[in-house]
Amino acid sequence: MSEPEQQRRTWTGRGIVTLLAVLPLVLAGFVIGYGVGSDNRLGIAVDEAWKGGDGTVDHEPLAASFVATGVEGPAPEAPAVLPVGFSEELGIAVAHLQFIVDESTVRPAHTAELRLPVALPPDSEGMTVEVASVHPVSCLCDLTAATAPPYGQVWDSAEVDASTTEVVFDVTGAIDSPGRYGFAVTSPNRTAYLEFEGPESGTGPALRTISEPPAPPTYPVPPTAPGEQPAPTQDPSEVPTEDPVSEEPTSDAPTSAEPSPSTSDTPNTAPTAPADQVPSEDPSAVPVLPAADPTLPPPAPIAEHGQAEDRLSTCVTGAKLIPTCGALVGVAPGAHTSRNKENELLEFESRVDHTQQIYHAYERADNRLFPTEDQIALTEDPERPRTLFINWKPQMATWGEIAAGDPEVDAYLDRLAEHIKENFDKPFFFTVHHEPENDVIQSKDSGMRAADYAAMFRYVVERLRDAGVDNLVTVMNYMGYLKWVEKPWHDQLYPGEDVVDWIGLSGYGQSLHDDGHSDFGEIVDQTKNSSSWPGFYHWIAREHPGKPMMLAEWGVFYEKDYPNHQTAVFQAARYQMAHYPRLKAIVYFETPKDSNGGRNSEVHRDEDTLAAFQELMRSPYFDVRLE
Repeated sequence: MSEPEQQRRTWTGRGIVTLLAVLPLVLAGFVIGYGVGSDNRLGIAVDEAWKGGDGTVDHEPLAASFVATGVEGPAPEAPAVLPVGFSEELGIAVAHLQFIVDESTVRPAHTAELRLPVALPPDSEGMTVEVASVHPVSCLCDLTAATAPPYGQVWDSAEVDASTTEVVFDVTGAIDSPGRYGFAVTSPNRTAYLEFEGPESGTGPALRTISEPPAPPTYPVPPTAPGEQPAPTQDPSEVPTEDPVSEEPTSDAPTSAEPSPSTSDTPNTAPTAPADQVPSEDPSAVPVLPAADPTLPPPAPIAEHGQAEDRLSTCVTGAKLIPTCGALVGVAPGAHTSRNKENELLEFESRVDHTQQIYHAYERADNRLFPTEDQIALTEDPERPRTLFINWKPQMATWGEIAAGDPEVDAYLDRLAEHIKENFDKPFFFTVHHEPENDVIQSKDSGMRAADYAAMFRYVVERLRDAGVDNLVTVMNYMGYLKWVEKPWHDQLYPGEDVVDWIGLSGYGQSLHDDGHSDFGEIVDQTKNSSSWPGFYHWIAREHPGKPMMLAEWGVFYEKDYPNHQTAVFQAARYQMAHYPRLKAIVYFETPKDSNGGRNSEVHRDEDTLAAFQELMRSPYFDVRLE
């Protein structure tokens, strides 16, 4: 598959050819006098604490445009439509929007919705659309498919069909202070396409904020003498109050500088707006959104609360090693060989000219404790920051026996906990018996049923945590073969949201459709026409929206019948990352001879393949600082 930039050269798309033909491509800054990085936004001084904000406000976009992988050149300044998805003319299109939020329009207690009217619905029965935060660029002249900022937190998703007239995304968690906010609207569907109305349509996109008014003052009841009736409490409605626009937040209301204890642990939970300030149109009634259960909290976010421009200017890792934006890269080097794996990592980094932030190591359950001295040493290079992904496969007992407290395994886990606490205090990725599907024996008393695996995973993680190991970042690592997802026990493998931090997938490019043209998207989100399986990316988005996704193993095998296959997949990956804002890490599995037929996944078999992988590593998606 050749680069889409070499295939398509014109700003065209289904339904947008004439609309864009008259748009100028000579671009200026977003707003005259807007100072990037300044303490003033649009000439308004911004305080740390919000003071104003009243009722419902529809913010018009400061900028709204799109990028497309099939087009060279910058984004159009004010297009009439905002395409999203894939078309033959545009390639992969992503809509970008930016908004200003200040203390005159939003209070600290608020909800926020990104509202996008549909100009052209998809032809398909259902199309998934997602919204993620991105760093807002200072000028549309800087925004191209090649330079588009990497994705941050994914806040919401929706299913769009031919009857959809408007999509409403909940982005409350993104906004927690005055400032400038950027959003990218994407789709993981590789054959679907739609258009939203642009800013020039007159009814285009808006950021609707619904502020909660300050709590009314309370007045203490004066003490009464024995036998007296208490004095009537003064009606708060009769007490003069200050102008709500200029009133300081109450001590009980959270501020951007000091969140309240009730919300700091669940940052994606927003206060509920009063009934008299809820917009007349109920968002839950929009066809693309299911009615929300008010008793259920939203899923835990996968990034820190709030993603204003200053928090996305540099992509760094935060809690649970989740990047604030972009994705980590890693490698399992020299797999299925007797070579020194730590040396192989250094050689791989030298070849691809990029630090591999994740070193994937495989451990068996013998007397060896991990991380080893050599593994730890790889994480101590200040010039090349790295973390570990330890893949532990217990051999001493069945899953069921481990979950029931096998003495030998317990003793090993206790020794392991002491070793980790004494020798390694940095966060690291950890999984137990990766790819368990082909080891499942779904028969009574086997000890190897799917439910036994989930119980075993939970037992191991909880025993280590209870012993004081607090630096585990746990990964549930599935296989990427569709024959397993069709098993009736597949959903029983999941250990539970509280013991799983990331969801991983092992997937390989090997001419999956036997035509030599499989691509990166098939690895991440493979489906079959005869199967109801939506693809792993879609499945994670629907079933576990609060979890980041990892390609815990991925590779492309060389095939003599398709000698350019590896190069094509690496080239495709560089632009197909635009489909997958939830994908926060990719870890390559490099081997000269795998365990299934001796297939070779090395990236340096020829110059073109190596050059394509090096170019992939230079993608802005992987410009993340490990902290």
